[in-house]
Amino acid sequence: MAFEGETFELELIAKAFEAISKEISFEGLAKALLRVALEYSGAVRGAVLLSAEDGALAKADASFSREWTPVFASYPLVSEFRLPKELKERVLTYQQTVVRHDNRAGSALIDPVQCYSECEITILCLPLIYRKQTIGVLYLESKREQEAFPRKFVSVMSMLASQTAVSFASVQLFETLRETSMWMVRGQQIGRMGSYRWNTRTLLLRASCECYRIFDIDRDVNPVPFEVFRSRVHPVDLPILERAIEDALSTKSPFKHEYRVVHQGGTTLHVVAVGQFDFSPSGDLELEGIISDVTEQKVAEQALADAQTELARAARLASLGELAGSIIHEVCQPLTGIIASAEACLRWLGRDPTKLDETRKSIVRIIEQGCRATSIVTSLRSLVRDGQLQFAKVKIHEAIEEVLLLSKRELERADITLRTDLDRSAPDIEADRVQLQQVIANLVRNSIDAMTDIDGRARVLTVSSKVVGGHASVAVIDTGPGIDPPIRERLFDALYTTKGEGLGLGLSICQKIISAHRGRLWVETNRERGTTFGFAVPIRQSANVSKTN
Repeated sequence: MAFEGETFELELIAKAFEAISKEISFEGLAKALLRVALEYSGAVRGAVLLSAEDGALAKADASFSREWTPVFASYPLVSEFRLPKELKERVLTYQQTVVRHDNRAGSALIDPVQCYSECEITILCLPLIYRKQTIGVLYLESKREQEAFPRKFVSVMSMLASQTAVSFASVQLFETLRETSMWMVRGQQIGRMGSYRWNTRTLLLRASCECYRIFDIDRDVNPVPFEVFRSRVHPVDLPILERAIEDALSTKSPFKHEYRVVHQGGTTLHVVAVGQFDFSPSGDLELEGIISDVTEQKVAEQALADAQTELARAARLASLGELAGSIIHEVCQPLTGIIASAEACLRWLGRDPTKLDETRKSIVRIIEQGCRATSIVTSLRSLVRDGQLQFAKVKIHEAIEEVLLLSKRELERADITLRTDLDRSAPDIEADRVQLQQVIANLVRNSIDAMTDIDGRARVLTVSSKVVGGHASVAVIDTGPGIDPPIRERLFDALYTTKGEGLGLGLSICQKIISAHRGRLWVETNRERGTTFGFAVPIRQSANVSKTN
C-alpha cells in the first residue's frame, strides 16, 4: 500500500511538471505553478510573483501594488502583495527557502477588507531562480494547526520551482518570437506587403497573413494551391504573368512583375511581386519573395498624372492667352489709327467747302495702317504654318526692348534683376520682326523658368546685342543651374523638353525661325554659373528672299 501511495504521489508530481512545462505565457506559467502548489500542499492562500520584464526580480521590487505590474497570480484575489523586510532579504538576496510561523498581520497578501489578526499561519516563501538570478517568488500560507509544508513537500516545491525556471526560459523565447512575429505582421500590414514561398514541384504556396488579405484567400487554406492563386489574377494579366514566371524559372533569375488581383467581391488591386529562387531543405526548387499592394500608389500616381495634365492644359491656355494678348497689342495700334483716320476723313468731307487734300491724306493713312495690321496677322500666322517670312528693316535693339517690356511682369514675379547691353548704333537688319521677337521672347521665358527655384544667390538676366562680321547677334544670359551636357545636346530636338508641362516645341521652332533667317542658334554653359542662349543672323538677306520694305 505504501508503494501504491508513492506511485500515486509520483503521478501527481509528474502531472504537475507537465502542467507547468506546457505553458507558453508568463501569466499562464505563474497561474499553473500556483494551482499545482495549492493542490499539492493544501494551503489556503498563495501567490506567485514573476518578473517578466528584465528577467530578474530586484530587491526593491519584492512587492506588488498598483504602481508596479509584473506577472502576478494569487488565490484568493488580493489588492497587494508585499513581502516583509526580513523575507525580502532572505528570499531575494540570499535566495533561501523560508518556512516560518506568523499571524495574519505578517501576511504578504494584503486585503484591507479582511482582518488578519484572528489566527496564526504558517508561511512558505520560495525563490524562483534562473541563471543565478531571482526571477520570482512562490508564496503559500497554511493554517497553523495543520501540519503544513513538511520537508518532503518543500523538496517537491523546489523541483517544481526549478521546472518553472526552465519553463521561464522557454516562455521568454516564445514571447520574443511572438513579439517579433507581431512586429513582422504589423510591419507587413503597414507596408501593405506580404511574404510568400512557392514550391515549383508541389505547386503549393506558403504565405503570410498580408498575402492572404491581398489575394482575398481564406486563412483556412494552408498551404495555398497555385490554382487558387491563379484564380485571383486579372484575366488580362494572367498570360503575361505566367510567361514571366516561366522565363524566370527557366533561367533561375530574380523575378519581378506587376499585375492586378481581383477579389471575389470585385475589388481590384495593383500588386508588384518580386522573388528569387532557392532550394528547400528537401531539395525542391522554391520561389521566395514579397508581394506589395501598390494600389494606393497607383491611385496617387494617376491623380498626379491627371493634375499634371490639367496643369499642362492650363499652361497651354495661359500661353494662348499671352499670344492673344500679343496679337491684340500689335493689331490694336493700326486699328486705332485706321479708326482715327476714318473719323478725320469724315470731318474733312463734312466741311464746307470740302477739304479734299486733307481727306486724301486720311485715306492714305487708313490704307497704310490696314496694310500694317495685315502684315502683323500674316507674320503671326506664319509661326504656326510654313508660310513665307516677311522680311523688313528691323532695329534689333528696339525689337528686344519691346519683348523685355512685355516680359516685365514675369521678371518681377520671379524676382529677377534685368540687365541690358544693347548696341544702339547697329545698322538695321533685314528680318521678320515678329518671328525674331518670338525667338527672343522664348529664350527670355526659358531663362526665367531656369532661375525660378534658385535660392541663396542673385537671379540676374542679361540681354545683349552687337554686330560682328556682317551678323547681328543676341545673347540671353541667366544665372540658373546650367544644363548638363547630355541634355544640352538634345535641347533643339522637336518634342524634347525638360519641363513637366512643356511640349518640346519652343526651342525647335526657334531653331526653325533662325535657320529661315540663314542664321545660327546655340547654347553654352557659363564659366561660373548659368546658361547662355544666343543667335546670330545676317544683317542682309540674299536677293531671292521675299522682302517687304
